[in-house]
Amino acid sequence: MDSFMVINRHGPEECESLMPGLERPPEHLRGKPFWCPCPHGEHSFYMVVEGETAEDVIQGLPVEWRPGTRAIQLDVFNL
Repeated sequence: MDSFMVINRHGPEECESLMPGLERPPEHLRGKPFWCPCPHGEHSFYMVVEGETAEDVIQGLPVEWRPGTRAIQLDVFNL
C-alpha cells in the first residue's frame, strides 16, 4: 500500500456539512490524525491515508468529504 495526502478545501458555509463524517468515520480512519485549520480561517482538512490508488482513498472517505477532495501519493521518510 502507498501513502496519500488527502486534501480538501471548502468554504466556511460548507464546514457544517462535513461534520457527519467526523461523527461516524469509517473504521480504517478511526484514530488517524485529521488536521483542520477551519477555526483559524483556512477552510480545509488534511489527512495521510494508506491505499492502493488515489481513487480508492477518495472512495474510502465519508461521502460528505469527497466533494472538493483530492489524494496525492506521497513518499514518507524521516529527516
